[in-house]
Amino acid sequence: MLNNGPAGFSVCRVIAFVSSFGIALFSGGVASANGQATAGSDKAVKTEEPKDIAPEPIHLVITKEVGRTQGVLDAYAKTIRNEQDIEPFEPNAQCPGADAPKYRKKLAVAGFSLEHPGQSVFGGLKDVGKAVSTSLYQRFEQSERVQAFSAPQWQMFASRSAAPTMTVGSSNKLGKYSAVSREMGAQFVMSGVIRDVGVNNPGAWDTDYGAKVMRALFSSDTSRNFELDMIVHDGYTGRVIMEKRYSGSGRWDVPRNEQISFGSPRFFDTAYGQAVEKVLGDMTSDVIAQLDCQPMLVPITEVTGKDLLLEVGTPSGLLPGAKMHLVRAESGLARPGEPAQLWDTGVELHIHSLSLDSARAWMPKLGSHINIQKGDYAVID
Repeated sequence: MLNNGPAGFSVCRVIAFVSSFGIALFSGGVASANGQATAGSDKAVKTEEPKDIAPEPIHLVITKEVGRTQGVLDAYAKTIRNEQDIEPFEPNAQCPGADAPKYRKKLAVAGFSLEHPGQSVFGGLKDVGKAVSTSLYQRFEQSERVQAFSAPQWQMFASRSAAPTMTVGSSNKLGKYSAVSREMGAQFVMSGVIRDVGVNNPGAWDTDYGAKVMRALFSSDTSRNFELDMIVHDGYTGRVIMEKRYSGSGRWDVPRNEQISFGSPRFFDTAYGQAVEKVLGDMTSDVIAQLDCQPMLVPITEVTGKDLLLEVGTPSGLLPGAKMHLVRAESGLARPGEPAQLWDTGVELHIHSLSLDSARAWMPKLGSHINIQKGDYAVID
């Protein structure tokens, strides 16, 4: 997986790089990094050292001229990779030869419902569901393996007892996942239900004389449970990507009247907090591994003749020269609220320019001839 995202390289180096190539493209030749001209240019192109610029550019664009052959685009992409010092890609063992693991997919971490809210009162564990969602988002963000989005305000399940298993036609429609995907601009949505945060023996914290004597004579059970069901959906297709239950427990060594926020530093200092941290870490690793082999779908936001605008940017790891398949998304009136069915057109597009949040591409056929329009997708699998 990519360790250094495209947005992470030096702005100075990129601007100098893009500037030097831009001069060469319009003059008919390609300038090398040391300022020498290649075939098609009759004199060397001098590249000046970049001057002081703003440390945070508003909209950095990497682009190459439309109409070049794929081989030339691939050569440009290789040069950009060298400029970024990107380490060689190691294919995922679960899907060798696939292209999808090379790129960072978008994942929205939605809210987690608490099935038994009364369990959080003991110890004052406030906003458990929101804290779990936020902690998971932070872990995904730190991993740099996915493009994470925080959406704790979105609750996926109207019925906590039935969740996370979905039944079409119930109040837990897959349409909710599609809505989150559209709102957050993320293909995948992670959510779930927290089943248990209760203590095994509430009497272990009683302060009366009898309870103290019993604790002195016998060891009390002071363990606390943490159990949740987690589900990951592809919001564009409605497919369930992953569904799994996680659980852990640890000693809740906190006085009965002390109030601790779930996910706070004080919380993670407890034995119970450390057990929770392990569960969250396992969830993060499992989801990243599962998403690696999933095809990356990118919404098409604009079609003009043979030109396309895509909802994907440099943080994905895509570079000029990348090829993607075009698929049509068809929704039926008999399936309201359900995700669209996807149909492969057999046509490829070539990405020729990228910004932080969008990309422009070219396809060999007119959009009207293959019925590609806004709302369809480009895919890498």
